[in-house]
Amino acid sequence: MSLLGRLFGKHAHKQTPVAEVRQLIDRFTTATHAGVDAEDIGRYPHKQRMVMAFHFGAIEYLAQQHQLDETETLGVFVMFLDKYFNLPVTETGSISELLGGFESSADMQKYREAGLDVFRRWHEQNERRAPLQLGEMLQNV
Repeated sequence: MSLLGRLFGKHAHKQTPVAEVRQLIDRFTTATHAGVDAEDIGRYPHKQRMVMAFHFGAIEYLAQQHQLDETETLGVFVMFLDKYFNLPVTETGSISELLGGFESSADMQKYREAGLDVFRRWHEQNERRAPLQLGEMLQNV
């Protein structure tokens, strides 16, 4: 490559791990929404928390894969909540309470673990229908 090409040529911009995780979670969330009734989730706070726990499991999986620290992982989760549940960043103080509920409730833990497993199957094993499992799980609630 010539000197001018190196100076003025286009350089590939590598995404930060957090940006990459956010992008993957957005794609995954789009895939999971294909199988859920958004109005139903909007009416029932318990179902909302189940959906949040499911996606937090996927975020945890990605955080481990991309070696994100706890602050970065929580940041991705806050951005997820803000984008998909319109939770203002000023209300993020309740996130520790929400996460505590994911760990203390057997139901929430089930959704969290399912989100991790479904994401892994979708992302690594290319099971394109795996995200529909969320909708199937919510029908039984």
